[in-house]
Amino acid sequence: NREVYATSGTRPVLRFFGGWDYDDNLCSDKNAIQKAYSSGVPMGGDLRAPKPGQMPTFFVNALQDAGTFSFSGTPLQRLQIVKGWYEEGELMERTLDVAGGDNDASVDLNTCDRHGSGHKQLCTVWKDSEFDSSVSAFYYVRVLENPSCRWSQYICNEAKVNCENPKTITSGMEYCCSDEHNPIQQERAWSSPIWYSP
Repeated sequence: NREVYATSGTRPVLRFFGGWDYDDNLCSDKNAIQKAYSSGVPMGGDLRAPKPGQMPTFFVNALQDAGTFSFSGTPLQRLQIVKGWYEEGELMERTLDVAGGDNDASVDLNTCDRHGSGHKQLCTVWKDSEFDSSVSAFYYVRVLENPSCRWSQYICNEAKVNCENPKTITSGMEYCCSDEHNPIQQERAWSSPIWYSP
């Protein structure tokens, strides 16, 4: 069964389906998942040949990682669909924000506390208006959480490293203040692709 998705460490929940006639209001339908299966294919599936004039339509639903009692899950920031296709023998890709987007989310690097708005759930129905039925293509979804501290920043904070005070940079903690150290990350999930072949 190819209906799978991966995560970078956290555990948001992701569902991704493709078909030719999903209703625009599917996100508010209490039977959305059942209808998505019956009218299309899940991630990892192959789209059947379309009728003339049809465009592929995708249903995406993502839920924030529920977290634990001591560490809450990070809100979601955006849903992206990545489309790939061949053009004159060259693989092309395009990334599109289809739900959510830029927000006011930030991280306090001294404490790793997260601030700003986000989403517990993101859901959308998206149509590829630039679809060419004569060209093979694939589509997959990325779910991005709000920014959070990278694991190494927690270690730097625990060691009380202050890069503006060299006395706090003890042996083994030099990396905390190097140009290579990126203290912020965005955890994510990504689906297996949905394929189309003419």
